[in-house]
Amino acid sequence: MSDPFHSGEQEIQERTGERHKALLNGRMIAGHIPLNAKTFLTQQQYCALGWVSSAGEIWASFLTGRQGFASTDESGATLSLDFDNAAALRHHVPPVGEMRAGDQLGVLFIELATRRRLRVNGPISELSSHGLRLTVAEAFPNCPKYIQRRETNPQTAPLASTDIEHGENLNDELAALIAAADTFFVASAHPDGRVDTSHRGGKPGFMKLQNADLRIPDYPGNSMFGTLGNFLVNPRAGLVFVDFQSNRQLQLTGDVRLDLGAGERAGETGGTGRWWVFSPRRWIVSSLNRSLDWTPIDNSPFNP
Repeated sequence: MSDPFHSGEQEIQERTGERHKALLNGRMIAGHIPLNAKTFLTQQQYCALGWVSSAGEIWASFLTGRQGFASTDESGATLSLDFDNAAALRHHVPPVGEMRAGDQLGVLFIELATRRRLRVNGPISELSSHGLRLTVAEAFPNCPKYIQRRETNPQTAPLASTDIEHGENLNDELAALIAAADTFFVASAHPDGRVDTSHRGGKPGFMKLQNADLRIPDYPGNSMFGTLGNFLVNPRAGLVFVDFQSNRQLQLTGDVRLDLGAGERAGETGGTGRWWVFSPRRWIVSSLNRSLDWTPIDNSPFNP
């Protein structure tokens, strides 16, 4: 059986006793976008995107577009993201404007209403006035756990604000947004540049704010440990929280510490006893590049 995992992922899989399951699930990883995922891809209106700056900071962004903004070629070897406002997007959603051809990206397409998701990783092959093209290195689906369902519809009204705020220390407003969140996205990276972007969800309050740090439970998943494996060899991360009411996003970049044997009280980790601690270094708040109406449907039945 071939092994698609790097040393950090392998070590976490061994330490958790989930190595065999990881190898079985790793068979889903393909070097192209599967034929049965193409229709799903063209139906999407948003994605989460992870990227590493030249300074080594990891950032996650949440990007929106018209249905059909994402597409692939016949062979599934490339991913194209086309935005009707790509030039403005690079100025409006930091740090998208700093991306260059050759940079590695981790892209997560997640359809909240159906709990379906597809991860696509690879380097940027082309940047244009319309968007970007990525050469697919990895593509694979994910399980539907911990996703809170939301329906989306495009808004006809313009964005309420194009202001961009920056800071280093979380203020009370941002702390409250995080404390109330049931969804966020995390970008992580291997030291060789490979990037992965993943979803995290739970009941509001599932993340614990401790002073300036976020203590985040690691619920049972697909056993591949792409995120935690990257943390083990490169303890940095980028997080993005979507404020669904105001169509804003909070982006954070910072450092990570793994706490794999901490245990739990009252089922906080879903039985794993694993946590990771995120220490923010910088934050950015900006409006989504295209507004959507977000209507809650229900919470995940898997939430601890």
